[in-house]
Amino acid sequence: MLIRFRVENHRSLRDPQELSFVASSLKGLQNAVVNAEGIRHGLLRVAAIYGANASGKTNVLHALSFLVAVVRDSHRSWRPDSPLPVQPFLLDEGRKSDTSTFEIDLLIGGVRYQLGFALNSAEVLREWLYAFPNGRKQLWYERESGTDSKQIRFGKSFSGENRSIEGMTRKNSLFLSAAAQNNHEQLSPIYRWITQNIDFDFGSRNTFSSALARVYSDPEIGKRLSELAAAADLGIVGFELGKEAMDEDLYNALNTFIQTVSKKVKGTENDTDDDPMPKETTKVLLQHKGSGSSAVPFPNANESAGTAAFLTIVGSALKKIKSGGVLCVDELDSSLHPLLALEIVRMFNDPDQNPLGSQLLFNTHDVNLLDSDVLRRDQIWFTEKDKEGGTHLYSLSDFKPRTHGNLKRGYLQGRYGAVPYIGTRDPDRKSG
Repeated sequence: MLIRFRVENHRSLRDPQELSFVASSLKGLQNAVVNAEGIRHGLLRVAAIYGANASGKTNVLHALSFLVAVVRDSHRSWRPDSPLPVQPFLLDEGRKSDTSTFEIDLLIGGVRYQLGFALNSAEVLREWLYAFPNGRKQLWYERESGTDSKQIRFGKSFSGENRSIEGMTRKNSLFLSAAAQNNHEQLSPIYRWITQNIDFDFGSRNTFSSALARVYSDPEIGKRLSELAAAADLGIVGFELGKEAMDEDLYNALNTFIQTVSKKVKGTENDTDDDPMPKETTKVLLQHKGSGSSAVPFPNANESAGTAAFLTIVGSALKKIKSGGVLCVDELDSSLHPLLALEIVRMFNDPDQNPLGSQLLFNTHDVNLLDSDVLRRDQIWFTEKDKEGGTHLYSLSDFKPRTHGNLKRGYLQGRYGAVPYIGTRDPDRKSG
């Protein structure tokens, strides 16, 4: 599970900011808390971020996705001579630092791990990993560039071909990434959890995708998704999986590209024995109730944006709940009815529907969730920009609203900040 995430100097996140899934001492909504082995404090299933437009809500999710990308790609995909794709804060002329820092705390198999790194456009400056078996801190490795001693210091409890992998680690890649590509026994589970268990939804939900077809291809998830679609009164009574022929010119171009790359990787110009890519793709046709008893399949282009958004997000949610991990959704309320967004949050917060403790992190403008009795105060976060353009991330737990107070009204009235200032173009102009 995700415990904490910290970031400094990434996009609008100029100063150190932290998002925490650690539960506070609040007594209400205990179902929203997972009491997991290996950590003394409970962990939250859901975190929601509110804030004005352009306040930095998306940048919090983007910073986490950048961390995942560095872990996944720095050794296997980044070129040795290419600059690192850091995105530092650009509005402070006096600072002019391109060093960005990221740190994540995870709970894997009952053990807490803390991974962090700092990098600029030229190299990884620092990298560290600590384990906390039985709550006691254990050094696995620390790395710092420009030191006179060996670049990486390894702990006594950290075994493996560490010095050999250190020699393969480029200055612009993480040691963790290089070790995972060399099947390091201790690091591979951490690498896999970060790269395979944290998923992101930043894209448009107005069209169906092959990802939705894969969701429906799982009979258990497809059945549950159909039940939820029926309960949401979308007019959907079922679905069918079909095949769709790929455009012939596109197929030929893609197939030629794949065959060429395969030859280069194998180091031969001979024809490969690999099977050609399939000429058909799987598509989902949703069945709608007609005037009679029969169900009518609709072309995907005829489905509404709301239906596409609901099925895409709920499909991703069901998949994540089944597999475990974290689902990060940008603008959960986009093209989605408030009651449907509420149902998605309830799914994650419900231990019966979410027995693995999968987590949901999302940003939204949907204030109805604030007074729905589905979110605890420590699950609600805000972003607000200062006058220099830096984003500040803070929790509703920093305030002391009444237990049964109207959070929605308080937020809209600006009691917690994170709302836009709306005024006239001319401050001296009088109404009338």
